[in-house]
Amino acid sequence: MASVSQLNPYQCDQCGTANIVAAPVLYEQGTRAYSGTFHSVTIQSYSAQAVTPPLRRGYIRPLLFWGPVIVLLSLWTFVGFRSILELPKITMFRLDLVFAFLLLTCASLAALVVNLRKVAFYNREVHPRLLWNWEHTYVCRRCGKLRLIPS
Repeated sequence: MASVSQLNPYQCDQCGTANIVAAPVLYEQGTRAYSGTFHSVTIQSYSAQAVTPPLRRGYIRPLLFWGPVIVLLSLWTFVGFRSILELPKITMFRLDLVFAFLLLTCASLAALVVNLRKVAFYNREVHPRLLWNWEHTYVCRRCGKLRLIPS
C-alpha cells in the first residue's frame, strides 16, 4: 500500500515548515504603542507593516472634495438668480449662465451622492470579505509566503 504524502494545512506549502503564524497575531506582535503626557507613538516592525489589516474607507474625503465645489456653485447660482430678479436690464448675468451654474451644482451634488454610496458599498460589502481573508491568512516565518487557509 502506497502512502500519499499530504501537507498539513498549517504547514507552508513552499518550504514545508510548520513555523507559520496567523496574520493578526503577527500584526499584534509587531505593533507597539507608547504614550506620554503630550504625545503617543505607535511603532511597527516590517513584518507587522506587511500584514496590516484592511481599513474601512471614510466619508470625509468625498465631503472635503465635493463640499466646497457645491457651496461655491450654489452661491454663484443664488447670486445670478437674485441679480436677474432684482435688476433684469443691467445685470451682468445672463439666464443661460445661471442655468449652467444650476446644472453644475446639481451634477456636483449627484457626484457627491455617488461617491458616498461607493464608500458605503465598500464598507458594507467589500471590507468584511477583505477582513475575513486577512483573519484567515497565515504567514510562514521561514520563507515569508502568505497563504489563505479557509476554515
